[in-house]
Amino acid sequence: MRKFFHFSLIILLFTSCLGPDTANYFLYSKDKMNGLDFSKGKWLIGEIEVNSYARTNLTNLVLADFNEYLGDRVKYSVNERSLLLPKQIPVHPTKSVILDLKKGADFDYFVNIKCKTSINDLSNFEFVDHYYYKKRMSYAQVILEVYDLNTGEIIYSQASGGSIEKVNTTTNKPTTIITIGSYKTIINDIKKKSIKPL
Repeated sequence: MRKFFHFSLIILLFTSCLGPDTANYFLYSKDKMNGLDFSKGKWLIGEIEVNSYARTNLTNLVLADFNEYLGDRVKYSVNERSLLLPKQIPVHPTKSVILDLKKGADFDYFVNIKCKTSINDLSNFEFVDHYYYKKRMSYAQVILEVYDLNTGEIIYSQASGGSIEKVNTTTNKPTTIITIGSYKTIINDIKKKSIKPL
C-alpha cells in the first residue's frame, strides 16, 4: 500500500509539473510588419468574431490590453451606438473598404480580430503543414489586423495558431484555452515591437 501511495504521489507531481493544459502556439503570418505606434490617434476595436464560449474572456482581455496603452483613446464598437459600420469586416480588406470605415466612425485606427476553432479538423486552417493528426485534438486560429483609417493602409497583420490534445486538458472547453493562448501570442508580439505612449 505504501509503494502504491509513493508511486501515485510521483505521478501526480510529474503531471502537475507538465501542466494539465499543455498547448502549442506559433505565429505564422506571411506579413512581417513592425509594431504599432500607440502614442497618437483614436482607436476603435471592431466586434470580435469568436465563439460564444470564449467571447467574454477574450473581449475583456483585448479591451484591457489596448486600454493599458491607449486609455480613453480606445473604444469597443459594440458599445458605441452612433457608429455606422458593417457588422463584419473581412481580413486583408481593400483600401476602399478601410476608407469607408472612416466615414462610419470618426477614428484613426481600427482593430479587426477574427477567431476560428475546430476539433479534429484542420481543413479550414492555413497552418495544416505545421501539425500531424492526433486523436482528440482541438485547434484555434486568431488573426489580428490594424488599419489606418486616414491612409487606408493595413499597418499590422498577424496570425497565430494553437493546438491542445483534449486528453491532456482539465477543462471541457479546450478551444477557449487555445483561442486565448493564440491571442496572447499575438499581443506579446505587439508589446515587443510597439511604441508606447509617454
